[in-house]
Parts: sequence; structure tokens; C-alpha cells
Amino acid sequence: MKLIDKLKQLARLDVHIDKVQRNTYDSLASQLLHRLFPDHTILPFSPFSLNPNTILHLVNDVQVNSRASVIEFGSGVSTLILAKFIKSNGLPTKITSIDHNPDWSAYIKKELIKHGCDEVVNLVVAPLAQQSNQDFEGLWYDPAILQTALTQKTFDVVLVDGPSGGTHVEARYLALPKIIDLLEDDFIVFLDDIRRPGEQQILAKWRRLFAKANITIELGRDARKVYATLKSEGGFSTNPMSY
Repeated sequence: MKLIDKLKQLARLDVHIDKVQRNTYDSLASQLLHRLFPDHTILPFSPFSLNPNTILHLVNDVQVNSRASVIEFGSGVSTLILAKFIKSNGLPTKITSIDHNPDWSAYIKKELIKHGCDEVVNLVVAPLAQQSNQDFEGLWYDPAILQTALTQKTFDVVLVDGPSGGTHVEARYLALPKIIDLLEDDFIVFLDDIRRPGEQQILAKWRRLFAKANITIELGRDARKVYATLKSEGGFSTNPMSY
């Protein structure tokens, strides 16, 4: 962004109001999510983590729409919080969490064990490998490892927060083409970082992919939010808070 554009943005009051609102809702969501854990627990949020309000939406949807199987691209604090919620409430939901970094996966595994919810999650380490087809050329999770991990599985929640956008402007595009045939009739897809141009391009391509597959979807997209959702028709709205 050019300097003049940055200065124009800084001068816009709505930009600052938007940020204050998001911070407020993230703070409220963080307080609710921390109730799942013992006092003095510091959850491992990082610059790459989902925002608390996004995680709260995910938790709400699993609870309200009785989700059975979650696939997550990019492990992290969202894995831990959702697993703890599932375990604490005795839900039958299972999580398949894909990440390329073995050290990070080992850390998340340790946190899951510490909080007694590791049995809820199947952590899959899939290094990034070069992929090339007519729609995508770049790094994506090792297809052989994914095929083994996803055999005989279906999903009603898809959370896409990896790989890093630094590897390719549309690094997360393949998530949906790889698992669209594994979606239940009633499902929801979360795509984080929707404010980035790459994710906006991915969302547009995914909508065309659903149309081609004759799957009718509802788009959840608010310019003030940092994530978007695509969901099948029907089911309850689970947006936790309105901006």
C-alpha cells in the first residue's frame, strides 16, 4: 500500500471504530473461552492464531448444529480450545488437525495432553510438498499423507487457517478441492484472513467450485470481520456476536 493510501486510511474514523469493535468482541470471546480452562491458564495465542471471536463462532457451530467431525488445516490454539470444549461437554465430535510443522504439532499435542483432551484430536503432520495442476501450483500438504489420514472419513466442519499465505498468495485454495467429496450434506467452512486479497480470490473460486458441484451454499461475509464462512442451506445461525 502506498504511503498516501495509508495516510488516507488512518484519517478514516470508521477504520478506528471497526478496530475498537473487533477488539471489544475478541475480548469478550476470550473471557468466555478461558472459562473452559483452570484459573491462571495462559492460552498459546500467537500472531498466526484465529481471533477469539472466530473460535467462539466455531465452538458455537459445533454445539448448536451438533457437528460430528471437524477437519482443520493449521493446528494451534483453536485446536486446543475446541478439543477442550468437546471433552468438557461430553460431545462425540472428533477433530482431524493437519499441520506441516512437526515441532509445532508436538507442542500442541503436549498442550492437549496437559488439558486432558488429546483423545479428541488426530494430529496429522504433513510436510508441504510441491503441487501442480491447472488450478494451483505451489506448496501444499503432502497428498499421500493426507490421503491416508482422510481415508473413510467425512466432515461437517472445515477450518482453513493454513498453510501460511507467505508460501503462495492462494496457498489455502486446495483445502476445499481436496475434501469437497468428503463433506456431509450439512456443513460449514471457515476461511480465516479474508481481508487479504489472496483469501478473497480463494473464496470466489470456492463459490464457483460449489456451483459446479451443484451444492447450494450461504456466504457469511462481513467486511468488518477477519474470516468468512460458506455453509450448506439449513441449520441454525451460530454467529456469536454482531458487529
